[in-house]
Amino acid sequence: MAIRDGDHQRLEKQMKMVLGSKPPGCVNRCVGCIPCTPTQVVSPPDKNNNLKATNTNQGDEGYYLLSWKCKCRNKLFEP
Repeated sequence: MAIRDGDHQRLEKQMKMVLGSKPPGCVNRCVGCIPCTPTQVVSPPDKNNNLKATNTNQGDEGYYLLSWKCKCRNKLFEP
């Protein structure tokens, strides 16, 4: 099934409008381990953070930071 030129342009525009970050290039980031692929990891909030604002929401305990790492087998590497 061929994509018409107008459909291709609409699809490209939609892809650019997606919120969030894009995966990193993980080439040569896994210290020789293959395959080295981008993956999202979840970091729980820091319970020992002394720099909290005075008017923080009590509902923030359920917030977890997502970040990109490079993964090979069961090891994670910085991109």
